[in-house]
Amino acid sequence: MDKVKSFLKKLLHWLKNSVIVKAIIVWVIGLVILAIVVDKIVLPIFAGSFTSTGEVPALEGLSAEAAQAKLDSAGFKYEWLEEGRYNSQVPAGMVLVQMPAAGRIAKLGRTVKLTKSLGIREVEIPDLRGKSQKQAEISLTRAGLVQGEIVKGAHASIPRGVVIRTDPMAGNKVRLGDTVKVVISAGATTGKVMLPSFEGEMIDNVYQKLEQLGFRVGKIKRVKGENGEMPGTVLETAPKEGDYLKPDTKIDFIVAD
Repeated sequence: MDKVKSFLKKLLHWLKNSVIVKAIIVWVIGLVILAIVVDKIVLPIFAGSFTSTGEVPALEGLSAEAAQAKLDSAGFKYEWLEEGRYNSQVPAGMVLVQMPAAGRIAKLGRTVKLTKSLGIREVEIPDLRGKSQKQAEISLTRAGLVQGEIVKGAHASIPRGVVIRTDPMAGNKVRLGDTVKVVISAGATTGKVMLPSFEGEMIDNVYQKLEQLGFRVGKIKRVKGENGEMPGTVLETAPKEGDYLKPDTKIDFIVAD
């Protein structure tokens, strides 16, 4: 045991006075200091931590010239993406989308990508002449339009129930989602009178109008109104409004009870 203690004392004495050990300690300390310098100073420089940054300005809704000038002033570059987007709120040619978004902090000199608005998307009204009402509705839907009011018009050569024209006319450009009125042929109507709409009128006020048109009152059916209509309010007629009828035709009514 005494020999072991003696050996340890000699070893410690040698370590304290050895030039090699001192050199190793100095070398280790130097490595630690170098690692700290690299981590705290050198790496941040390469990572861009000391690069100047700025806030990306708000550009959406601005003209191309105004957006570019604003980016130049703020120290950023810009790039316009080739593909624009349709938008009903932002006029054509204005900035619709920016990346990075407004308010983000970015390195000065970074490129901000911009997308232009193409404005409201317009579509051409298809030619529906000669189509049935159902075919017309399908064609309008495919074009991104909505079939609106169906109007019956007299036409000597176009068969009853076939489209005569649209309003606006075919070939005109309208906004996507707009409503298009469709005029349907009532066939040859010589000597016939169009039945107007009496919906919502009081039946007592209809009799005289019907007589002036040359029609007669047919059956009157009374039903309970579903929307709180007053008793005597016309709900529906047969034949339907817009039909061209011969004089003396009887018109049946469904009336609120």
